[in-house]
Amino acid sequence: MKNYNEITRELLGEWLAETPGETVSPAEIIETEQAFINYAKAHSVAPPAFLREKILSKIVELDTSHLIGPKLQLDSLPMLADNSNWQDWHEAVSGIEPPAEFDSIHLHPLESNEKRELFVAWVKDMVEEEVHTDLLETFLILEGSCECHITDTKGETCIVRLGQGDSITMQIGETHDIVITSMKPAKAILEWRKLAA
Repeated sequence: MKNYNEITRELLGEWLAETPGETVSPAEIIETEQAFINYAKAHSVAPPAFLREKILSKIVELDTSHLIGPKLQLDSLPMLADNSNWQDWHEAVSGIEPPAEFDSIHLHPLESNEKRELFVAWVKDMVEEEVHTDLLETFLILEGSCECHITDTKGETCIVRLGQGDSITMQIGETHDIVITSMKPAKAILEWRKLAA
């Protein structure tokens, strides 16, 4: 699968050609590729130590946690939590697909009871601004990415960017909307945890 920001040798050849269809020598393409690599090395910035450790810890956690313990079963899914493993959830719902054609949002119900509503959700473009007063909304991104624009009850705003494996819980009274930033629809586990009246 080609990454949208990947620079391939074919693309370098197109850039180096003075006219469309002109053939550029493999040596010139390799030399240019090496120049890009040298430039990237010379201008790279090391991440802060705390971030590096956090990333490495997450990689180790993701590599091993899905091997430990039982697999998630669709008839007894746990509540979403900060430490929910997206790989386990991704595997549990891997056979569930949206219809070939759907509007901006498609929700596939997984559970509905007095405690919560649970869905697999696909969003193409965005979720319009909303606020919840009687439930906690949590979602775990399985595929794609998004930005959450959040305004808290004091009027302070922030933008939270989420990608595969990230989760967030919207607090009571927070106004929020969601904008999809990936080329394909974002796929997530969506949980609406009902609060006691």
